[in-house]
Amino acid sequence: MVSPPGTEFRVGGGPYTVPISISGASRVSNLSLTITFNPAVVRVRTVQEGSFMRSGGIQAAFTQQVDAAAGRIDIAIIRPGDSTGVAGTGLLAAVLFDAIMPGAANLAVTGSGSLPGGGALSLQFAPVPVVNVR
Repeated sequence: MVSPPGTEFRVGGGPYTVPISISGASRVSNLSLTITFNPAVVRVRTVQEGSFMRSGGIQAAFTQQVDAAAGRIDIAIIRPGDSTGVAGTGLLAAVLFDAIMPGAANLAVTGSGSLPGGGALSLQFAPVPVVNVR
């Protein structure tokens, strides 16, 4: 779930923190997410790790790569040696955006996940509210 702080960003305002969270999770061991955005309208300032995948004291590996020109952020979160997975609701990551030009931000998220032992995890993604930059 991607939850912008509102449906409107202002050029020169912000930065705007956009949390990426999960709810109703069961036995999540690894996640791979891709967030896309309109690079002509918003710019990524930073991507921060959330605490959800570190639940239970596991030292999760968090990697992120921003392709600013393509308007794409790739995030991988891996719980090495995890035999139980993590369940519940929590924050996976947060993206800080700067609004740079008027237009539609076109935020979207896709991804995949796995259970302990490598089995596929079924994920459902909520539609991202429309964010316009003014």
